[in-house]
Amino acid sequence: MLSYRSLLHFSLLPLLTLPALCLAVPAVNPSPENVSATRIDAQREAFKEAKQAILEGDFATADALQQGILEGYPLTLWLDYYRLSDEPDVSKFDAAMDFIRSGKQQVLGQRLADKYLNVMGDAHDYQAVLTLMPELPCDPQGALSSAQKSKVCRFYEAKWALGEGTEAAVAFASNLYLSLRARPQACTGLIALYESNGYLTDKTRLEKFERAYIEPRYGNTVKSLSRELENSVYASQVKLAMELYEDPALWSSLDVSTPEAHKAAVLAFRRLARLNSREAQVLLDSFFARVNPSEVEKIGIYQTLATQNLGRLRSLEDVTWVDEHLPAVAWNESLKEQRLRRAVYFGQWEIVYKLLDHVRPALASEINWRYWKGRSALELGYKEEGRAVLKEVAKDRSFFGFLAAQSLGQQYAFNHLKLASDLPWPSTVASDPAVRRFFELWSMDDPNAIYEWREIAMHSTENVALMMAEWALRNGNVRYAIDSVVASKRWDALDYRFPVVYTEIYEKNARAQKVPVSFLYAISRQESMLNPVIRSPVGAVGLMQLMPGTAKMVSRQNRWKYGGTRSLTQPEVNVRLGSAYIRDMLDKFGNNRILAAAAYNAGPGRIAVWKSRDGMARDAAMYVESIPFTETRKYVQNVLLYDVIYNKLLHGTQSDLLTAAELSYRY
Repeated sequence: MLSYRSLLHFSLLPLLTLPALCLAVPAVNPSPENVSATRIDAQREAFKEAKQAILEGDFATADALQQGILEGYPLTLWLDYYRLSDEPDVSKFDAAMDFIRSGKQQVLGQRLADKYLNVMGDAHDYQAVLTLMPELPCDPQGALSSAQKSKVCRFYEAKWALGEGTEAAVAFASNLYLSLRARPQACTGLIALYESNGYLTDKTRLEKFERAYIEPRYGNTVKSLSRELENSVYASQVKLAMELYEDPALWSSLDVSTPEAHKAAVLAFRRLARLNSREAQVLLDSFFARVNPSEVEKIGIYQTLATQNLGRLRSLEDVTWVDEHLPAVAWNESLKEQRLRRAVYFGQWEIVYKLLDHVRPALASEINWRYWKGRSALELGYKEEGRAVLKEVAKDRSFFGFLAAQSLGQQYAFNHLKLASDLPWPSTVASDPAVRRFFELWSMDDPNAIYEWREIAMHSTENVALMMAEWALRNGNVRYAIDSVVASKRWDALDYRFPVVYTEIYEKNARAQKVPVSFLYAISRQESMLNPVIRSPVGAVGLMQLMPGTAKMVSRQNRWKYGGTRSLTQPEVNVRLGSAYIRDMLDKFGNNRILAAAAYNAGPGRIAVWKSRDGMARDAAMYVESIPFTETRKYVQNVLLYDVIYNKLLHGTQSDLLTAAELSYRY
């Protein structure tokens, strides 16, 4: 552990004494010799002056300061960065590449690379783009964030423009165009290439029109594409389809003797199937008799109905209808995953077991589906195989990993990475340039300190990174502690990933509400990452992310004075109200943490809607896997997992992931 007293003898860096309960920590000055506080203060002021000069374009002043009082100052690297990142342009590219290649600050190097990727891409300097990004940045087939899509677009645009990798670029551009989701601005060039090279045809526009037509909430896209197709060979078909858009049940009024009317009727019926599958299913035979769709068209209709029939609230009869009407060869990956969830929900273990061999490998390898592979094997009597699979699953620190371990009677795989106890502070971190730069920025309350923090987490040695995370934790800086884990992906560093803060407040309210303190921490960690002042886009506030209306209601029920929304950023107020609300949810749902957590996230009214009504007994795992909202499904799993982890960190003991009552509850 860190020695508090050793800080007092840290002669390399001046000390800044923080409030009670915090470490006295090094503030600034990375130079190996003692430097007077007066000179340090002067360098800080000079740094601020040089930074401002750069931002105002006064490079002569900045140069004079860098070559004078700031010579040897650790943050001169930041002045170089400001020169390159403020108003980046083509003329600065070579200097930016020098900075990036130097590797002196890799986080800033990546930020520069991202900036200049767009600058050089917009300038059509495709060789420069590939210099910045010589390899495909991520799997283009995966689920990509907007930032990842932007990079892939830049990469493929450059490759295509230089006559390389055209086939892959066309395939990505085609999928990007046909997607109904908004495209990043950085993808404009790739789509322009796609169009100018003749790949964006009216047929492609029609395909996107038909995709958007079937789905709700894409009316503007449908109308825009219909205008683009007004002078195409598909104009008549599109015009007829638009006449049925608001009321697709009017398909029956069409004279389907022409190919255009036939296709419009099929499209309208698919829209009806998407909007009102019950009605479409009743009309299916009459539609087939009147319109006589092709086999391909039938498959499209069946796929649309199948998507609806595999919904969370649909019956076994609906699921059976899908099996009977849609051949397995026509099941896309989305339908396969939906069918798997329904098979779990209805305990159709043979379908679970077999279908998992026919989904994409990435899905089959996810920890929940590996659990269900083992579970289905056990249910089918393949005991040896089932136990072997679950033993592997139990090595994972996750809800399903711990669930597998609990079912096998094994210890949980906490895989706890700890800071070595014999590492000296501050000598372990003193020579690290990023540490020195961090403390310099941090001492000046410069928000850019976070980038040096991430440099430490990602590129310093593990000992340095963990010791700095320990420093953050001891100083009550939860954001830095958690950010260290997230930036470096050191998921095993549980002390910093799951900080224990405001202990008196949490323990007091845990006792008052008779709720395990580990459960309160778990909710708070999932909700806000223990940030007392964070506000969500929908207005939830603080550690336990209370909505002001909920806080007001809880205050009224308990006859507590409510200080308004602002008071919710105070930990003692937030945790008091949040704990009382959690107690209410536990009372409402028989002390069942699964249902209480789901209610906390999705609202208590959802729980009654999600309750089984077909008389089938479902266990906790089946219920959790079948929660219809992806966010709530992940939320419940995380909260229960975090409860176990916090119990381990707080008390040093292994608690059950699920209690006996939660395991025996009929969901």
